[in-house]
This record gives sequence, C-alpha cells and structure tokens, in this order.
Amino acid sequence: MRHLQNTGSFALPNQTSRAAGGAGLVKSIMTRTVHTCLLFLVLSAPTSVLAQNDNTGTNPASFTYDVRFYSEMADLDDPGGSLLTNNFELRWPLGRNVANLRGDESGSLFRDMGKKFGARIRMRYKSLSLDNPGAGAFGSSEVSGISDFDARVLFMAYASKNLIIIPGLEATFNTATNSALGSGKTLLQPQIFAVIPAILGGTSLFAPGYQYVFDITGDGPDVRRSQIDLYFVWLLAKGKYWLIVDPQIILDHETKKEPALIEVEWGFMIAPAAGISTYVRPGVGIGSDKPYSWNFEAGLKFVWR
Repeated sequence: MRHLQNTGSFALPNQTSRAAGGAGLVKSIMTRTVHTCLLFLVLSAPTSVLAQNDNTGTNPASFTYDVRFYSEMADLDDPGGSLLTNNFELRWPLGRNVANLRGDESGSLFRDMGKKFGARIRMRYKSLSLDNPGAGAFGSSEVSGISDFDARVLFMAYASKNLIIIPGLEATFNTATNSALGSGKTLLQPQIFAVIPAILGGTSLFAPGYQYVFDITGDGPDVRRSQIDLYFVWLLAKGKYWLIVDPQIILDHETKKEPALIEVEWGFMIAPAAGISTYVRPGVGIGSDKPYSWNFEAGLKFVWR
C-alpha cells in the first residue's frame, strides 16, 4: 500500500529536544546511507524489472499512474486524544513517453526513463483533538487544517529476477497551517528498499526498507530519526484480493524513544480492468513509546499504466 510512507503518523503533538552525542550518530548514518545509494547507482546494470501484471498498487517497485484517497484515524497515546488525517496521493512513472510523443521509438536517452524513475506527491488535511482543553503549547484542544506537503522520487538502481534495489529521496515541506498539524520543519528523507518476490509463496513479496529523516530548516523541534519498514504482501484469488502485514520501527535519535507499530491491510479490486480498488488497514502501537494505541485507515485507489 504505502511503503516507507507512514511518516505522517509520527508527526504527533509532542515536544522534542536535542540529545547529547546525537551529531556523531547522525553524521555516521547519513554518510553510510549516501555511500550505499551511490554504490548501487554505480554498480547497477540496465536490467528489466520483474513482470508485474497486477494493478493493485501493492508493489513499491511497480511505477504506475496512481491516484489514492485515504483517511486514517488514530487514538493518540501521549498526549491523549485523536488524530484524523485525510490524504491525497498522486504517483506516476517519471519521464515515461517524454521522448515518444511523436512515436519515435529509437535512440532516445529518455525512451525508458519512466521504467527507472517514479515520483509521488502527497497532501494532507488533519483534525487533531486532545483530551485536555488548552493542552501543551497548542493553546486549544481541537485544531484542523492543512498539514505538511511532501514529494518523492525513486530510482530503480538494480533489477533482476530475484531482487530489486530502489533508493530514493523524499522531502517534506513545512506547509502546515498550525504547528500542531506538522513537524514545524522542512525535512529531507533519503531512503532505500529492496523488493524480494515469492519469498513466502509464488504470489508474495517482501520489501524491507530504511529511511533516515532529518530537518534542514524551520522553527519546530529538531528531527533526527531512522525508520525501518518490514513490508509483506500476498496477492490472493489471482490478484483480486491482497493481504499486507507491515511492522514498522522508529528510532528517534533526538528523544531516544523507539516507537513501533504493526498494520495489517486487506484490499480487493472493485473493477480490475479499470484498476479501481479499495482497502481497510487497522493497526496497533507497540511498546511504551508507541505513537498511538490504535489506528484505522480506509482508502480508494485508481491505478493504471
């Protein structure tokens, strides 16, 4: 459904402070992430991606034209309250048909660009309600408005029959109309993930991913965190249904907290030929640092090639 994209769930209304010794760890993580991405870019060969005939939108390595509308409700654990997030996403294969507008199929540098690059933009509208009126620094128990806007580009660095490697870069912009609805910072989020097909059966895939999130400007609390996403998908009934199990772990290098959660998604195709599908996605927080007690998401997708 959304691989390495649940960062919006963690921008909760709490205050953070810079932890001593965090700069060296941040520098080390950033350096290793950049070096890893560069290594894959240098060593990658122009191989074809795995054949993907389904239009469920569950394979993060399948760059399709894709529009998604989904809403998520979360029961906050600290501070107590609830958060409703309405999302709009647009995804597309970046560059597809750029050189073929006049039917020229030969000799163009950009001919297959859309098979190697994928882009996404996402907008959110949030409604936050806290249990205690006037809680914290926000001065109100209820606030609604536009949240942060983000954009992402992915590159298919390596593709073979048994493994796909995709690095990418995401940016989240400080566009929230209220400080309680966003991070208060502009963020950069380099990431890398792998896609391993048929690891748990012929219609399954496993896509583990890592994302490092850090702030570059803004007046909000400092942001330095690592996000680990373990993403399992099973297509059922010849792709008419799907099941996703998605454990996620956050390592907050500023607060030294380690929130975790697990979400399970069940989806089905409404109109397979047209690429129209819907899904439900409940989840629960795990551990003493959990971001929320539970959440529930429902959405509608339009996927075409």
